[in-house]
Amino acid sequence: MSQKIKILFFIPQLVGGGAERVSITIMKILDKDIFDIHLVVTTTKFSVYESLPKGITLHNLKTLKTSASIFALRKLIKRLNPDILYSSLFRGHIAISIALIGLSKRPFLMFRSPNSPKLLIEYKQISQIEKFFLKYAYKKANIIVAQTPEMKDEIIQYHKVKVDKVKVLINPIDSSLINEKIKYIENPFNPNNINVVASGRIVYQKGFDILIQSFKYVIEQNSLYKLYIIGGGAAEEVNALKKLVDTFGLSEHVFFLGFQDNPYRYYYFSDLYVLSSRWEGLPNTVLENLYLQKPIVSTRCIPYMETLISERKSGLLVDVEDVNALAEAILNYKSITGEFMETVSIEKRVNDFFKSIKEENHYEY
Repeated sequence: MSQKIKILFFIPQLVGGGAERVSITIMKILDKDIFDIHLVVTTTKFSVYESLPKGITLHNLKTLKTSASIFALRKLIKRLNPDILYSSLFRGHIAISIALIGLSKRPFLMFRSPNSPKLLIEYKQISQIEKFFLKYAYKKANIIVAQTPEMKDEIIQYHKVKVDKVKVLINPIDSSLINEKIKYIENPFNPNNINVVASGRIVYQKGFDILIQSFKYVIEQNSLYKLYIIGGGAAEEVNALKKLVDTFGLSEHVFFLGFQDNPYRYYYFSDLYVLSSRWEGLPNTVLENLYLQKPIVSTRCIPYMETLISERKSGLLVDVEDVNALAEAILNYKSITGEFMETVSIEKRVNDFFKSIKEENHYEY
């Protein structure tokens, strides 16, 4: 039997964000007969995961900040000597690229872009200093993973990366987990209402303020609508949204559920899923709701939404920050016919992607 490919995934904190969830799903899907999988975190203090997939070796650097973990990370990399080092967050990319300075033997570097470079710059979500260090990290990477073809083009344009260095891997979802989580569950909603679900971290990016504003108009037209927002965030951000709900007199129609270990229960029994984001990388929640064949109303937060959602078949699309259009789409969700495209094998797609790295002979084993 040939030697396994050793992969070290770097996730600073297991806080349940989209990038973390995608990485954990990849670790779960990868063939354990081919890959020896390790996960390094800076701390487990804030982890929302009770358990990780089987067959994964966990390494805890026990530092609260990613920037403070660089020397410990360097030491671990030297000891483990991984074939592949994978990161899915900008701060992880930067920390790794610094930790590897001066090392004679380097692993194959795979850096996944968590968001649209174009929109991050337009919304001023990345500083010039961060952009400088990220450009350095991308220069050192062997492969940069884009979530969509459009993101690949943006990475090439905004980070001046060579075309053949950027590969596209559509975010995998954990279909087996979803199937397990919707077994033997009870409906958390009043079926006499029209129950709408939105999910994500409570941050400006997700546009929950826009969604709440649109819901004021929705309720004026039909008081049967209820909105349930799943996800945690800083107290300041959550309180600001709750104040907005009170201002619009929506306290009996908009509810904050916080972090949910099983959001699929709410997706499964909902009448509609809404994504109100200003920008995204590739929203996992939309992929999950498409898998569950739920009607979706979404902003055109990334160009790929036009490919992902078939207009009036699987969902309705509106422009970013268009409060009135979002409200109208929510009110007209029954015009969605529910024709969903077949999905390809997620497990095969992920394993083929990672195995291709070995086949391209980027390094010796």
